[in-house]
Amino acid sequence: MILRKFKAALTALVMVSACLLLIAPTAMADKASGAFKLEGAWVAKVVGMPGQWSYVLSPDPSGQRAALAGSIDVGFSLGGLFPPTDRSSMLMANLVLTGPKTGVFNSIWYGLRELPPGSPISDEVLWIGTSTGTFTLVDSGKIEVLHNFAFYAPSQDADGDGLPDPDEVPVYTMQLNTVDTRLPLPR
Repeated sequence: MILRKFKAALTALVMVSACLLLIAPTAMADKASGAFKLEGAWVAKVVGMPGQWSYVLSPDPSGQRAALAGSIDVGFSLGGLFPPTDRSSMLMANLVLTGPKTGVFNSIWYGLRELPPGSPISDEVLWIGTSTGTFTLVDSGKIEVLHNFAFYAPSQDADGDGLPDPDEVPVYTMQLNTVDTRLPLPR
């Protein structure tokens, strides 16, 4: 009877130890200083010219993919290409890590003009902005981003889904870099 209880206790101890050995590396990876996850609040500053946006990354449970929601704080004038806008919409994006410190993204936002009171809708879309690119973690809380911007007319969304149709050629393109800084956590 004592031998049976001892064997049961020893088996339970071995099982718990094995589980801990399997779980520990995963838990430690999240705590390691080299483990970069797509999360947090960030400020992007354009290198060499005015331009700034801020955003929040909401990760999936793995931290390897995230959705981005943000705002354009200092934008660019597209005068001459599109009618003047009153404001930009919220910035939305999807991001995916491609390596321990690298990733890719795609984003979209809209140039808007406010319509007069009494109009059945509040704003009209004057242009569709997209950006795709890559990013690299260069330091704790700092990433360098290469943006490939493309701007489209609303008429280039014939199916009305809010995205430029795949075969459409952008009205205007440009490439630029940002350095994005993570907002530090409070202490």
